[in-house]
Amino acid sequence: MSEELTKKVKDLVLEWGADKVGIADATLAEDPPHGHGEPFKIVKSAKSAIVYVLAYPDGALEVDHTDDLIHGGTFVAVQKMLNDELERIGLKLARYLEKQGYDATPLAPELPRDEKRWTGVMSLRYLGQLGGLGEVGQSNLLVTPEWGPRIQIGAVITDAPLQEDGPVLIDKVCKHCNKCVEKCPPRAISAENYPPYNYNINRCMWGVNGWYRLTKVEEPPRDWVEARPTAQIIIPKYERQYPQIKEYQDWEQRLGFIPLCCECMIHCTVGVKAAEKRRAKKSA
Repeated sequence: MSEELTKKVKDLVLEWGADKVGIADATLAEDPPHGHGEPFKIVKSAKSAIVYVLAYPDGALEVDHTDDLIHGGTFVAVQKMLNDELERIGLKLARYLEKQGYDATPLAPELPRDEKRWTGVMSLRYLGQLGGLGEVGQSNLLVTPEWGPRIQIGAVITDAPLQEDGPVLIDKVCKHCNKCVEKCPPRAISAENYPPYNYNINRCMWGVNGWYRLTKVEEPPRDWVEARPTAQIIIPKYERQYPQIKEYQDWEQRLGFIPLCCECMIHCTVGVKAAEKRRAKKSA
């Protein structure tokens, strides 16, 4: 493993604006549980995943999320800005590594959409844990000591021989207070079992897509919960049943993915306490 190249890569990522960076063993991300891609389908001789995060401004998590206009014009807009920055960093990093003689490919920080899967290219949360940035908490979000889950994640897969930083051991960051379980409107997260086996993707889609806001029904219908491979396949049915859903879908066509539920991120105790510490430090 190259100490010099590892240090250079980390220094560059931080210089380009990331708040934290870690190196993961990409080979540990084989055989993903929720339909994500595998590292060797991205870079054939993959060895490392360079994972980096940008933290949300605390204010973006603390606006009135019940107002679609405010939520969209603050939290959603900020998420898009963060993702744009992550993509910029990823492209620069991949180009740098290629100039050093290595293969490298950045991963999209947003969820691609199709009828079969509702996952990212790879699980960035899992890569973040493997890279020592934090751990996948009860919410199934990557929970960092510094910001809780109030982050967006980017990564580059490469065959460069870099020194690994993780993984972080379970239960060192998330305290399993179950605040995320309590606050999840469609009950997508269970207090039982560990991630990813305590998470129902269709229930989460009912929340994140905003259907519970439009229908005023937090509990998703049975056909939605039981749809396979995911509830993506029956969205057309619900667009016909609820005209407002079609309006939301039109927004996504123009603007990209619009997460209309972020309750687990907002209420995570680790993130709330970290924000309180930052405020106390500023006022001291």
